[in-house]
Amino acid sequence: MDTKFEAILNSLPAKEPSSRLEPYSELITEMRKRGYSYREITQVLKKACGLKVGTSTVNDFVLARSRSKAKRSVSPSGTIETKKNRRALTGTYRTTTAQESTRTPQKELEGIAKTIKELKDRPLKTRAKKLLFEYNPDEPLRLHRNQRTKE
Repeated sequence: MDTKFEAILNSLPAKEPSSRLEPYSELITEMRKRGYSYREITQVLKKACGLKVGTSTVNDFVLARSRSKAKRSVSPSGTIETKKNRRALTGTYRTTTAQESTRTPQKELEGIAKTIKELKDRPLKTRAKKLLFEYNPDEPLRLHRNQRTKE
């Protein structure tokens, strides 16, 4: 970084935390790791720390921290971890070479495409709908008695 920019940054005052929960972030994350619910965390914060917050506030705080960590996470190889390449980085899924070897051959793809085309070309089987009312402008309107009720 340029020395001018460093001097400007060093002259700025330290920024205060944007959330009241920031000083308790380690406690909250550890409690979440241990399986505590947000409601239980708010009760502990109220009793032990004297901080009255709602469960939705703690929930929003945890979600915001998890999103920011996901944005900042970098893999050991130096690449930024995204949702798209996370599978390859974690090693819990098949490697990319294994995925390439499981691709379907060209003949199978052609067979699938042929089946789809046949299904699209097949005529639809629909029942003829019985019209409840048919309008003919040349004839006057008439009331028909309902056969079921025998009016």
